[in-house]
Amino acid sequence: MPSIGNLLALGCKRGAYRVHMLIGAAIAALLIAPPAKAPATTTAPATAPATAPPTPPAAPAPQPSAATFTTISGRPPELPLKRVDPRIWEARFDASLWAPSLRKGDTVTLQLSNIMVWMPMVLQSTWSQVDPTSIKTEIWVQGAKHNAAAQRTSFRQGLAQGMAAVGISIPDTQGQSLKWNVTWFEQCWSSVVDETAAARITWPAEWPAEVQESLKPQPGIESGHDDFKKFVDKVTGGNLRSVTPWIAAKELVRATMQAYTAVDADGMRIENGFPRGLVVNGAWASMKTGTGSSHDVAAACVAVLRTAGIPARVVLGMTELQGSSGGAARSRLVTWCEFFLPGAGWVPFNPNDLRGGIRGGLSVERPWPSFGTWDELNEFLPICYGFSAPIPGASSMPYPAGYVWTAHGTIDMSTASDTVTLQILGRGRPK
Repeated sequence: MPSIGNLLALGCKRGAYRVHMLIGAAIAALLIAPPAKAPATTTAPATAPATAPPTPPAAPAPQPSAATFTTISGRPPELPLKRVDPRIWEARFDASLWAPSLRKGDTVTLQLSNIMVWMPMVLQSTWSQVDPTSIKTEIWVQGAKHNAAAQRTSFRQGLAQGMAAVGISIPDTQGQSLKWNVTWFEQCWSSVVDETAAARITWPAEWPAEVQESLKPQPGIESGHDDFKKFVDKVTGGNLRSVTPWIAAKELVRATMQAYTAVDADGMRIENGFPRGLVVNGAWASMKTGTGSSHDVAAACVAVLRTAGIPARVVLGMTELQGSSGGAARSRLVTWCEFFLPGAGWVPFNPNDLRGGIRGGLSVERPWPSFGTWDELNEFLPICYGFSAPIPGASSMPYPAGYVWTAHGTIDMSTASDTVTLQILGRGRPK
């Protein structure tokens, strides 16, 4: 992966739609236009873990995807899935790069040009929908707000798994700080499943083209490795398809979570009181040791399901979590999972909510908390599938937070630091 100190030259203009009007109106126009030709689906390189994990075996090379690229990441659910209790949220994602002055006259820590930041967007999924006319951006350089952020904002669609991305061209910087944010409105639904009906759905002769990408490995989700193949064979006794996809998915998720002996439920990197991003060692490395963050567990669940031939994906998003000491709720980055049920749609589940029950031995014949039926799903706002926007040639920061960027120049990382801040501005009013 290219380090942040020598990021690749900006290569994002080709295929991007340069906005010279209000960004919301431009995006709305894009949504009703035919999808652009799909760019390469290479995902941004894996980011540096908090501790060096074992070196994983070589992953099988991803084959060209046959998926149809669109601006949606999932269609409304079909029975036995259904969505209920819609809520509308206003959210903001802030990211900054800054460095304090350590000695008199030491004021140039960032020397960057051709800076392009890409913020992923899940415009429409099975359980959420962003209002494209609501998307707004802001830019600050050296503490001064730029007055033409809309003119420096572009939009890209047709990315992997139906994702889109908002691009922000940040003015050249020689100094100590830059900051940007994206604000948007999003509607989210809770999910309900008829488990009896779900358990009767059989394996398809072939998975739909639009979910094929969710069968392939990606950074941090090393599906298809021999270790995962052996794990699936052990869990299923070599007879994976002797049960339906619903039952197989529950058996595999239960076994995956039982493989972990210690999990950091928060999984956020905090330095000097500021959040930087997620602690991610990856599915293979964390399952090998039986320890990891909640994000590693989500990645492992998805890697195992994909290895078993069930389309699955990690969802990176945001929600409000109550403080451990009972303080005020704070918006945080979180991850959860989805797998595809033939003819029905994407089934959401939250490994964090399953951990206690897994230790006690959850029966696959009984409903599980936040698995298919998830009452609080309408409080979870998806941002990205995987851990970073799939923009070829772009890099994330050492601790991923969804966004990626490219630039020319240098950063003194001995003094510089990156932070992310999330805010729920509108409190999820019912539709």
